[in-house]
Amino acid sequence: MTLKELTAALLLLAPAATAAQEETPQAKPGVPSYRSQAGDMSRYYLYADGGFHADWYVGFNNCWIIKLPPIDTAGYAKSFIGARLGRAKIMSHPLGWDPSPIPGKIYMGISRVPSFSGEQTFFLVEAEDLPREPLPNDSISGVDSAQWFWASVPTAHISSDGPNYLAIWSNSRYFTSASSSPVIAAALSEASDEESAWLNRGIKGAPPTGENTLETPLAGIKPALAVKLVPPNDYKVLIRGFMAEVNPGKIAVSFSVIGEDVRSAWVELSYDKFEWQRITRYLFRPPYQFTLDRANMSSDMFYLRAAAVDSLENTGYSREILIPALTGGN
Repeated sequence: MTLKELTAALLLLAPAATAAQEETPQAKPGVPSYRSQAGDMSRYYLYADGGFHADWYVGFNNCWIIKLPPIDTAGYAKSFIGARLGRAKIMSHPLGWDPSPIPGKIYMGISRVPSFSGEQTFFLVEAEDLPREPLPNDSISGVDSAQWFWASVPTAHISSDGPNYLAIWSNSRYFTSASSSPVIAAALSEASDEESAWLNRGIKGAPPTGENTLETPLAGIKPALAVKLVPPNDYKVLIRGFMAEVNPGKIAVSFSVIGEDVRSAWVELSYDKFEWQRITRYLFRPPYQFTLDRANMSSDMFYLRAAAVDSLENTGYSREILIPALTGGN
């Protein structure tokens, strides 16, 4: 076959190959997909970063609810519900200075109807892990802009043929006003004839149920609640250079994280290398460094490791480091 004949044959085959490619279903891109009322997640900048809070706190007596349309979950591997939260408060009071965060757990619910049972309730975050509110006349650690926090939910909980109601609240009796509670972010929205966001102030630390769940409609503004869908992916989060400088009073740890859209990093402790617990706050950006007070830790031998997670909820861990027992006890 001459070169001219070969070229002509390839040109005849090209359209057929192109058509075959077009008929092949495309896989989901390796990025998370978000469903929220604002659409653009960057629009949730009101209240939770500082300034006027408008009483938008998440509390024992304050539950925020939104309604999302049906969500197609086909082709996704994992599902999450989440909220953008910030401005956690500290324990400081007139009788003394206490920079410890006010404790409390925050929960979210997802349901096909505006009523939330125990099976539809999921732990979201501890208040002590939220960014803290700055003080006008003092400096404290942990101050940062609001962040998104996510809770894994079964994909079957997300409705593809009906509405999806999301709710957020706390079971902490400390969280009854904006002066003691974390604040949820919000976004401005265009006026609509259909109600799709509400505030329920009739709860007492439990998710709302029954006929009066949708208590007070919200007009022109939406709380930062969303669904995140994660496709199958092969991305990895790698921890590099995990080091610990140990002395009798302090343990200084540092490490680097390699990954795509790293969301947060932290340090974990174990006594047997099987069961691990997180012992630090989340860091949301490098450099990743922590100083641990040895007086608040066990005098026995233990292990430390670093961990980090990306926006696709892939978690990576470092090798563990053995911290020897203190001689003579505490």
